[in-house]
Formats: sequence, C-alpha cells, structure tokens
Amino acid sequence: MKRIIFVFALFSIMLGSAQSSVDGYKYVIVPQKFDFLKKENQYQVNALTKFLFEKYNFKAVYANHLTTEVEENSCLALKADVKDNSNMFTTRLNVELTNCRGEVIFTSEEGKSKEKDFKTAYHDALRKAFKSVEELNYNYDPSISIVSSSRATATAPPAQASSVAPSRQQTTEQPKVVEKTENPVPVARKAGIKNDGVLYAQPVENGYQLVDSSPKVIFVLQKTSADNVYIIRDKNGMLTKKDGKWIAEYYEGGERIEEELKIKF
Repeated sequence: MKRIIFVFALFSIMLGSAQSSVDGYKYVIVPQKFDFLKKENQYQVNALTKFLFEKYNFKAVYANHLTTEVEENSCLALKADVKDNSNMFTTRLNVELTNCRGEVIFTSEEGKSKEKDFKTAYHDALRKAFKSVEELNYNYDPSISIVSSSRATATAPPAQASSVAPSRQQTTEQPKVVEKTENPVPVARKAGIKNDGVLYAQPVENGYQLVDSSPKVIFVLQKTSADNVYIIRDKNGMLTKKDGKWIAEYYEGGERIEEELKIKF
C-alpha cells in the first residue's frame, strides 16, 4: 500500500513539474510529417495531432505556417513529435515536446491500440497518448516564460545621471577644432561578440537561427548557393567564414558593423 502511495505521489510531482514548464511556452509547432510516416500527414496523423493540442488549450501551428512572433523568437514555442514504438500486434505512440534548446521537457504516457486498420490504430493510440497532455491542464503563463525572463535583464532601467554641476574650469574648456576632410570614406566599426560567448546554431527552414545561452535569438541565417556563406535576415548583411573564423558584416542604424562570431553548429 505504501509503495502504491509513493508511486502516485512521485507521478504527481513529475506531472506538476511538467505542467509548470509547459505553461511557459505560447505555441506548439506541429511538423507536416512525422519520421515514422512515409508522406506528409499520412493517415491524417499530423492533422489529428494539431487538433488535439488545440482541444487542450494549446496554440498549435504547422511548421510551414509559423506566426511572425515564432519566427522572431522560436523559444516561445515547443516542437511536437510523435514517436512510434509499435510491434506486429500493437500500435504504440508517445507524444514528445521539445524546447528551442533541444531539451525534451514532456513525454506522454504510451497510447496503445490493437486495431488492424492503420488509420484507425494510429488515431486510437494517439488519442490515448493525449490523455497525458490533457492532464497537464495547460494554460500559458508569460510570467514563467524563458523569453520574458531573458528580456527582463536586457531591459533593466538605466542608471540615473549625476546631478553634480560641472565646475567653472570644466565649462571654460576650449572647444576642440575638428578638421574637415573632403569625401570621407566610411569605415566599418568592428564590434565584439554581442553575447560575450558562443552562439548556438539551430536549424530552421532554409537556414539556421543563432541563439545565446539565455536563450535569445541573435541572428537568423538563410542559406546561399555558396558554402560557408549566409544571408543575415533583417540585417542587410552576410555571414562568411574567413581563415577559419565566422565574420558577420551588416548594417545597424545606418552604420556598417563587422564582428567575429563564435558559432557552434
């Protein structure tokens, strides 16, 4: 009897932990095709997956129809996957949710079906697996979002300016004479790495997104026909590999910036 109570208590703790972590994400991304299927939305498994997430209060979107909010920061979303552990006699499915760092934060109980028809079996097993999703009682809470927590540090109020009046000696300082040059040539400002560390490349459609350890999306890269050359989206710039180093060149506020990035693919 004590063993049963202990197991139930442990399951309740694990379920509560999963719920709190899942509540920090605003969207669930559903792929057009799961690995165990031969083509997109075969047997309507992907459509049913999206429908069931929406049934249990999630905002589900297909991977090829992302919202602008998710495209700008993929860490607002969880990626859904369905794992097939079936054998000859039983269809067995699990639902997994993975965050933008590739960490699996939720795995459902296994849904089982002994139906012989493929579509019927997959739908039956999937609905049973989603019982665990229903028990999460999901409700988006932006206060525990990993995105909002990272932005909080980035938007800290600036320090108050000193109210001490300048001395007479300072106010009487002679102005510096700046010599004018004809046709000045703009020079790129060389900047250090914005996140003071490694950026992690996460695959997205047609390229990668580079995130720091917060995680915050720093750049979105789009592939080109050349190796080791990427377009920096929304920055009017390029990322190229020169002498073994990744160099980003782009415009910010009308100023051309050049910086070396440490990237882990």
